[in-house]
Amino acid sequence: MSLQLYSGQMTGDSGTDAAYPLLIRNLVTPGFRAFIFAAISGAVISSLASMLNSASTIFTMDIFKRHINKDASQGLVILTGRLSTLVFVVIGAVIAVFLRKFPTGIFTYIQEFQGFISPGVLAAFVFGFVFKRAPGAAGVAALVGNAIVYGFLLICFSGYGVFDKLGLTLGTIAFLNRMAISFVIVLLLMLIITVSKPLAVPKVLPKREEFDMRPTRSVAWLGAAVIAITLVLYMVFW
Repeated sequence: MSLQLYSGQMTGDSGTDAAYPLLIRNLVTPGFRAFIFAAISGAVISSLASMLNSASTIFTMDIFKRHINKDASQGLVILTGRLSTLVFVVIGAVIAVFLRKFPTGIFTYIQEFQGFISPGVLAAFVFGFVFKRAPGAAGVAALVGNAIVYGFLLICFSGYGVFDKLGLTLGTIAFLNRMAISFVIVLLLMLIITVSKPLAVPKVLPKREEFDMRPTRSVAWLGAAVIAITLVLYMVFW
């Protein structure tokens, strides 16, 4: 059945987000819709649970326990984790109300938001593995600098109406390209910091003698193949 039959039913800014439920409603029999709904519900609940657990753990153990109250009891730590989870749920619910107003849909919104984090994290990991004398300041600069660089690119080169009306738009660059540009700039920033103030002693990853950490020969080839395929797809869909 041609999908063009239902293209006219998707109107408004959220048309792209409505494509999947529209297909389910029109192409799937009612009996199978329950299985699809159960699968989607399980995936959503699992993702939310893991994200909330990670966020509350980071706040409780890395911020509260380490910097706010180092002598906190186990009970207080657990209570803090539960309360922080509740706060994150409320924040997420408030943000969700405004997602329908995002001009290009929820998926693009998620990708745009990840652009503030993922290029910097990837750059820090890759650079740290390659350059053992990279100081800790280089990693911090990667995370902070990426948010600044990507924020600038988002404002000036996203083409969204809110920025265009303010006269800030200088052009249009796809979000994947903006992430790639941020990644390269952050790598250069880390390189400058490392060359200026390298560590006196190279960092050595801890080793556990009871585990054989030697990679198999196929790992390098498979990794190179994945990278090559990714680059090819990137160039094809440029």
